[in-house]
Amino acid sequence: MTSSTPSNPSGPARPSRRDRAEALPEQMREALRRRLAGRAGGTAPAARQGIPRADRGRPLPLSFAQQRLWFLDRLRPGDPRYNSAVAVRFTGPLDQEALGGALAAVVARHEALRTTFEETDGRPAQRVHPAGPVPLPVRDTADLDADLRAEYARPFDLRQGPLLRASLLRESAVSHILLLTAHHIVTDGWSMGVVLDELCTAYDALARGAAPQLPPVATQYPDFAVWQRAQLSGARLDRQLAHWKERLTGAVAPELPLDRPRRGEEAGTGAVHSFTVPAALTTRLRTLAREQHSTLHTALVAATQALLARWSGQDDITVGSLTPGRSRTELERTVGFFVNTVVLRTAVDRSGSFRELLERAADTVNDAFAHGDTPFERVVEAVGAPREAGRNPLFDVLVLLHPDPPAATAPHGLATSPVEVPRQAATFDLSVEFVPDGERLTGLLEYRTDLFDAATAERLAGQLLRLLEGAADAPDRPLGTLPLLSEAETRQVLAFGNPGTHHPAPDALHTELLERRAARTPDALALVAGGERLDYGTLNARANRLAHHLIARGAGPERLVALRLPRTADMITAILAVWKSGAGYLPLDAALPAERVRYLLDDARPALVLDEDALRAVPATAPDTDPTDADRRAPLDPEHTAYVIYTSGSTGRPKGVAVSHRSAAHLLAAHRAGFVAEAGGGPLRIALTASFSFDTSLEGVLLMADGHPLHLVDEVTRMDPAALGEYVVEHRVDFLDVTPSYLRQLLPAGLLTDPRHHPRVLMLGGEAVGPALWRELAAHPDVTAHNFYGPTECTVDALSCRIDGGDRPLVGRPLLGVRAYVLDDRLQPVPPGVGGELYLAGGQLARGYTGRPGLTATRFLPDPYGPAGTRMYRTGDLARWTADGRLDYLGRADDQVKVRGHRIEPGEIEAVLLALDGITAAAVVAVPDAHGHTRLAAYVVPVSGAPGPSPPTCGRTCAGCCPTPGCRPPSPPWTRCR
Repeated sequence: MTSSTPSNPSGPARPSRRDRAEALPEQMREALRRRLAGRAGGTAPAARQGIPRADRGRPLPLSFAQQRLWFLDRLRPGDPRYNSAVAVRFTGPLDQEALGGALAAVVARHEALRTTFEETDGRPAQRVHPAGPVPLPVRDTADLDADLRAEYARPFDLRQGPLLRASLLRESAVSHILLLTAHHIVTDGWSMGVVLDELCTAYDALARGAAPQLPPVATQYPDFAVWQRAQLSGARLDRQLAHWKERLTGAVAPELPLDRPRRGEEAGTGAVHSFTVPAALTTRLRTLAREQHSTLHTALVAATQALLARWSGQDDITVGSLTPGRSRTELERTVGFFVNTVVLRTAVDRSGSFRELLERAADTVNDAFAHGDTPFERVVEAVGAPREAGRNPLFDVLVLLHPDPPAATAPHGLATSPVEVPRQAATFDLSVEFVPDGERLTGLLEYRTDLFDAATAERLAGQLLRLLEGAADAPDRPLGTLPLLSEAETRQVLAFGNPGTHHPAPDALHTELLERRAARTPDALALVAGGERLDYGTLNARANRLAHHLIARGAGPERLVALRLPRTADMITAILAVWKSGAGYLPLDAALPAERVRYLLDDARPALVLDEDALRAVPATAPDTDPTDADRRAPLDPEHTAYVIYTSGSTGRPKGVAVSHRSAAHLLAAHRAGFVAEAGGGPLRIALTASFSFDTSLEGVLLMADGHPLHLVDEVTRMDPAALGEYVVEHRVDFLDVTPSYLRQLLPAGLLTDPRHHPRVLMLGGEAVGPALWRELAAHPDVTAHNFYGPTECTVDALSCRIDGGDRPLVGRPLLGVRAYVLDDRLQPVPPGVGGELYLAGGQLARGYTGRPGLTATRFLPDPYGPAGTRMYRTGDLARWTADGRLDYLGRADDQVKVRGHRIEPGEIEAVLLALDGITAAAVVAVPDAHGHTRLAAYVVPVSGAPGPSPPTCGRTCAGCCPTPGCRPPSPPWTRCR
């Protein structure tokens, strides 16, 4: 809760002064008519009836604002977030007796300062106590900030009171700090200014031996509370609530660049980062606002909303602000809690200009302040805003321009100067406050320390200042182009994504490395598959014989060989043989539906299909020597295709990603310098559990060339968590690559807790790692777990993060030789903490999509930040940089989902379903099953009057694009098929 009242930003709004006047509340319209009549020299109309004095014989109700704080205090008694404080330094000889008398005189004048709160018949009520002496303890201070913080944080008891405390801190005989602390339920920032002004006036009189001469208080706060409740009731309140409901239904607070995820805890500990809006910039903003018939407050609101739009990527931005709540002149010198919270919702078009946004924000602000006396809690109820633990309803960010409160005149013989009271509590996630300081503004960015780091707050304030500068200098420039980063910050963010500018290029392709290994250590174990154990010499010889046979049958560079083989040593041999022939392989997993296989063959058009029958036809007399370019149909170039893996497509057509031999060699080099080196260099016993249709199956085949024996886990064992765990123990497996969802099944089976053996290294990929699994893995210090991220278009893995604690799962930093960028929709780098689309570049980038040059050009773009002629891949994933240069995965920018590590476009399945006769609409979503595993659910709407498709029909239709479809009974008018 802030300690001051906002300035009233209501300024001229379109289209006419008459319309603007009619939009004001009745009391404000009356005040405007009276002022205009006075300026015209005419006779003022009869004075409206003042606020009557309430019957003190009855319980005095709370104002709407007080009632909200009362309930909040009941939930968290003594919460210091709702304390308000003001401090002033007196320099000179201070008359402490006169100061105490002045304080008592001021408290006697204002009933709010003598009020406590109790329950009467189950309802809260105000109780005004008689005037009396006010304690003014005096003590020496050696650490002023610490003493101010301690006093500010002391809780108040709303039942017992008093709810105003005074403390005099002595720095020296001629320097004292007076600190006044009150609970917000009896005061606000403007009121504290009134108290300080009257206190100095009374002190000046008492110090001279005279009686204070202060004008009577026109209206006491309890009278206002009774009057307010009578005014805001019935049909008028209903109209106000209907207005806010129309304005705010569907409003969603923009996402913020948090350093830590929310934990459902109430806001508590906070801090403030101070910054300065220079006088020249403040003047330009005032002038720009005036040109748009608006106010400085509105310009600051618009700039903050523009910044939030840039941070969140959202175009419907909601923030909060405060209204003064003093619509009548007789309330100007009344002490009490008048401010009310309003919600400002504005559409932000990042392609539009700041001038256009300022016009829309002016309409928003004027409209909100015209209805600003509607109790905030009633607005929340009317809108039906969801309640979330630890989060304010409707908005997370408050924007506030403090007014100049009544100035306190320095007493005779004393000099006065304000003292800032350190704040260590936060009511909102962020509060952006501006305080007039001569011709400039002092900015106060208050933030929750459980969500933000101090460095982040400083960075956010800098971005706001830079946006204000840009808006003032070029108000007609598109908002999305206004700079948020300095040149140095831009260089730093780009350096995050390219940490190693010098990295060794792969010295050889995989086939050469394997052949060298076989020549150097022919008897070393290379492959374990079922009952077969092959050393490097035997495996290389088998692959050579098959490679020569494939060459003779037409395989070679820039041709594909489809592999439809069982999960045995033959599959590994075939992959190596295809590479040795110079060709690329296309995996056809045995579990794939026949329709999917037909599509892949028709689309990829492989030169050969190698199945078990074809394998048996390989002559035993084929040469077992390493093929050379002289044997191949053409010389092997590193840029030739090594394999094609199909991923889901949004148009109903899966797309084949072609990856070169050079990219595969880059991946091996990156792993060699990464997790393998961290594990001591090996050799590591590696288990291959992935389907060959999943590109992570490549990892173990590549690592085998570096001397790491590969265990090809059979189909039955790999799908059985208990059996796989036992296999890991029996074969002393060191390295396991699995999806997070499968690891959650392996852990209860004892994968990491079996005393006989457990893996040394875990590689997780294919899906996002949840916070609970992240924490569980971090708790195993003897197991090194890595979270890998990488699309097929960047050769399996592109980013990696070691799982070693922290509050949020991360995907980490680019692998050696990979570049990563987080860019906005204009391909400009976004600041740390701000979400953008992830782009990848470097040596692992795929060639593109087989037979689809248009799609390749759309997804593989020129890299504006890399060497000339290089490309970058648009992943479609959202991410953000952390302050220390790691990447945080935020989700998809489209509807793509992952199921068991496989990338699936729901649109592909929807397109297939819509091709059925009698279907008018289809929707496919990912849903968890009873065990928490992600499954696909398809919903279809039949033509009116036609029978819905049967579940078997849905299943057969989807079989071509879903590896393992199943069905559930229909529930018209939607049919759900799994």
